[in-house]
Amino acid sequence: MIQAILIDDEQDALEMLEWQLKNYCPQVEIAALCRSADEGIDAIRIHAPQLVFLDIEMPHKNGFEVIRSFPDPRFDIVFTTAYNQFAVDAFKVAALDYLLKPIDADDLVKSISRFEKKQKELGLKHQLETLMKEYQPYKMPVEKIPLSTINGILFTDPSTITRCESSGNYTIIFFNDNKKMTLSKTLKDIEELLRKQRFARIHHSHLINMDFVSKYIKAEGGMVEMNDGTKIPISRQRKDAFVQLFLTDGH
Repeated sequence: MIQAILIDDEQDALEMLEWQLKNYCPQVEIAALCRSADEGIDAIRIHAPQLVFLDIEMPHKNGFEVIRSFPDPRFDIVFTTAYNQFAVDAFKVAALDYLLKPIDADDLVKSISRFEKKQKELGLKHQLETLMKEYQPYKMPVEKIPLSTINGILFTDPSTITRCESSGNYTIIFFNDNKKMTLSKTLKDIEELLRKQRFARIHHSHLINMDFVSKYIKAEGGMVEMNDGTKIPISRQRKDAFVQLFLTDGH
């Protein structure tokens, strides 16, 4: 049901509009009939209607003064008047419609249809806004890798590792916060651990994270420069594979 309030200083006009709404627009429920602007203002505050049928010319306060009492109105307005010179001012306050007295039943039905269409559109807009507000793009959970240390097992996000360097049967892990740690695992073991990640073995002693490569340097047999300025040589047998990977990776 559409809750409405009717405001008009003419009793006959109020009763006629009430009769028309009941007979032609049964979806409208009339919450109050008001004979003055002040009475209408009070009724709006009490009933919080969705729709207000408002006469423009009334003693003491006119329809526009009623609207000024609600800086942020939560209702739609259909102005009713015998004087069409008010039409421009009526639509300046974003009235839903403007009906000339005596009100034609077809025009009244069209006004209610316009209100229902507007409410439906606002409802869909609100649903979409709520959906977009609550929608969060799905992100794959970070798959951390276990790194065995002397104190236990450290589960690490592989994207924080910039490179790994072999040191005999040990491997030095370098992180993007300039920290490093030494593991009692060979570089081959670490490479296997990181095989699903964006790492490339460019030398028998070096495994690098492609996300931290700054540039490829052709001189001196070929080397890469990391974001922190570290230069790492590329072995001859791995050079062609790395260059192809470097180029297709968008560098």
